Amino acid sequence: MASVSPIRQHSPGATFSVNGMGFAYPESRRSIFEKFSLEARPGEFVAILGPSGCGKSTLLNLLSGFLRPQSGHITIDGAPVAPEHSALGYVFQSPHLFPWLSVLENVRFGLRMNRRGSPQEQRAIALHFLRLVGLEEQAEEPPHRLSGGQRQRVALARSLALEPRLLLMDEPFAALDAMTRSALNDELLRIWSSLGKTVLFITHDIDEAIYLADRVLVLGLPPAGITAEVPIGLPRPRDQRATRANPLFAELRERLAEQIAMVMTSNQPAT
Repeated sequence: MASVSPIRQHSPGATFSVNGMGFAYPESRRSIFEKFSLEARPGEFVAILGPSGCGKSTLLNLLSGFLRPQSGHITIDGAPVAPEHSALGYVFQSPHLFPWLSVLENVRFGLRMNRRGSPQEQRAIALHFLRLVGLEEQAEEPPHRLSGGQRQRVALARSLALEPRLLLMDEPFAALDAMTRSALNDELLRIWSSLGKTVLFITHDIDEAIYLADRVLVLGLPPAGITAEVPIGLPRPRDQRATRANPLFAELRERLAEQIAMVMTSNQPAT
């Protein structure tokens, strides 16, 4: 039987733009965002940092198209954002795997729903991305036999299988222990470096934001929006020990901690 090579040449990351966005929940008198703007260049890794109450989850739902702003525009490569946009992929804190499907079939699920290729091609694509995240050997296992970190790898592979150009990641490693989280940070950087995706990574962890990102954006309490933008000048590729030992890492941590402290001491968020 001839081998199947269904993986397309990896496309560059998407350009992402938010211009003058305004949003308030219908039941609230206070805006969450007012004239909010954000840009991400193709292949850029942007971390969005902020404490609880700053609107990180609302922002992700707006950026993904699950919520619609009352004003302004959100675009991917110039086209309006929508949940079904082919350039858009999601990885959330909870993997939400289907327990009745194998690991391989979980990764294949989106391909099957979108009718991308034949079943044979879909399985080949799913296996390719399981190999990329280091889980080829677990392809036929049910999700309950995997660790939390492995399940998050499956979720990442499932998103990557659809070949998005922009990944929205909502605190994907927050529920994991420190060692697993550190390993997955390295795994994510390896995959990002090899595939060239644009990444918007939401987190509340300062060290994680510095280690991963090209730029860190700090969110203030509503409706402040972005209160600081901090470029991360640390060299790549990054290594946990060498990067964290770099004096610049400590300087960046102090600078971002000061920004977060300023947010925390400002007006309290509306309930």
